[in-house]
Amino acid sequence: MRFKRPVKAAPADPGDQVARITPVVAYDGDLYRLPDWPRRRGEERELGRAHAAEGQLDTLTLQTGSVPRFHELEDERLEELAKIEERTEQEIQRARAEFEGQKISLAESQRTFGQTRKALEDSQRRVSELEQPSRRPGDGRPSSIAISGSHWPVIRRWLPAALLLLLLLIVEVPILYQVILSWGDSVAMTALLAAGAALIMLVAPHMYGRAFRSWQEHGSSAKGRWLLIGAATVWLGLIVAVAVLRRDALVKPLIVDGEEIGPTSEGVGQLPTMILLLALLVATALIAADLGRRMHNPNDRRLWELRAKRDAEARVCADAQAAYQHDAAYAESIAQYLQGVERRRASRLRQLDSGFDSLATAYLGGVVEGLRDPEAASWAERIVLRRRATRS
Repeated sequence: MRFKRPVKAAPADPGDQVARITPVVAYDGDLYRLPDWPRRRGEERELGRAHAAEGQLDTLTLQTGSVPRFHELEDERLEELAKIEERTEQEIQRARAEFEGQKISLAESQRTFGQTRKALEDSQRRVSELEQPSRRPGDGRPSSIAISGSHWPVIRRWLPAALLLLLLLIVEVPILYQVILSWGDSVAMTALLAAGAALIMLVAPHMYGRAFRSWQEHGSSAKGRWLLIGAATVWLGLIVAVAVLRRDALVKPLIVDGEEIGPTSEGVGQLPTMILLLALLVATALIAADLGRRMHNPNDRRLWELRAKRDAEARVCADAQAAYQHDAAYAESIAQYLQGVERRRASRLRQLDSGFDSLATAYLGGVVEGLRDPEAASWAERIVLRRRATRS
């Protein structure tokens, strides 16, 4: 019975159709192997020599055209023929079972590939939508630096801001040192206290600016907005407290070596001094906060995470595609194997007939070599020709 290749079901998604590849190992379900003809021909030639030497076959027998060994070879050929039919039927059954199992594997790998590719396309679409530079805070887009992925624009853009923060820190340290001069047990302790206070005076508004930018991008609940307002109010109170300390350090008399000398801001009223100090502190805080707001864009991290997710899904999709292609190619090789059943059977039969014909010829060649009779060679040649004519 000739096997017809089954019609493959169309995939759910036309994009799931991928180029077929040749499997690394094609399906091989052969259960029958033809005899080793070179070895058998050598054996038949030796057997022919032995029969001639023992007198079982002579020239007179060859003249009659009767060769008893031919009947034995014919019986063996019929046995091999029956074996071919039996093994071929077994091969068909096993190949069909393998094909049905492979169709299940192919459907599973196709489904997996479709899912992974859909996820990859979704991530790619989201990355493409996000890869638009931000034009204003709150538009939900990352910075152009994050999109390009280059390091030099980062340095070129944020280095002035970092230098400005460093300059503000350098200015604040000696001012605060003078304010808390009487707090430290030593000059080193006073310097450390001044440096820590200056760092807090700059880092806190900087972090507030970052939090404010996150609120601008993603929004916040009423509770979150109240927290931002409360933090700003507390910070304003601290600024007023620091301004009062600085004012006192400026307007109160200084005591040096036990002697009281005039205040640093002698001749300047407390109110103008207070206004000036508040303006300087508020401006410093606003500068640090605005730098934090400009330098921090939470969408940059979102873009980085989406790109990493897309790259991971691309690798998974490539593996799923390779598995799908392998299963499809292997199923195709099984289908081709089943389609070639009749061709393979006919080829085996031809090889079987020609192989046993070569065994008979080798046997006769051995007989002629054993008899060493030119007339025997002539009769053997006629037997071979008559045998081939009968088979054709």
